[in-house]
Amino acid sequence: MARPREFDQEAVLDKAMELFWQKGYERTSIQDLVAHTGVHRGSLYDTFGDKNQLFLTCLNRFREVTKDRAFRILEEDGNPKEQLSRYFDKLIDLAMSEETARRGCFITNTAMELGAVDPVTSSRVGTYVSDMEMSFYKFLIRAQQQGELKTEHSAQEAARFLLSTRNGLYVLAKVVTDRKVLEDAAKVALSILV
Repeated sequence: MARPREFDQEAVLDKAMELFWQKGYERTSIQDLVAHTGVHRGSLYDTFGDKNQLFLTCLNRFREVTKDRAFRILEEDGNPKEQLSRYFDKLIDLAMSEETARRGCFITNTAMELGAVDPVTSSRVGTYVSDMEMSFYKFLIRAQQQGELKTEHSAQEAARFLLSTRNGLYVLAKVVTDRKVLEDAAKVALSILV
């Protein structure tokens, strides 16, 4: 008879995700995961599979825990330009936070590290990116209906621009210490609204 698991799987996933986020996939060893999660190697394998399967499960967990809160500001009622400004302010705060050691976005980091070399990971990242694009798209459609979208580009094109701005801000924040650099990029993104 198998022994029951003696750990909280979600808590272990959160710890593993934190480590992958901090170090990246390649630089994180199984021993690092054992030490960081406090779960024995055999139990990790029995519960989550190998390192790659654990990493993919962490990507799914990240999507679950962030999907609702990431774009909440853009889902509120209100002035679209003010909403987008608050969204970018919050994003810049998160991106430059010393508390998170300016580690960037887990999905963006993963895309840069593994997107071109691992089709399964690339697919998972692509799903998350599509979710973000759709959130921007829905926001821009509402802005368009309110007469607040001033770009000659379609809402889909503008959503993709905002998505690339969002990802770019996280990447910049890893190497730039001057908040104004990120604010300037966000200001240009805001210019698509009236």
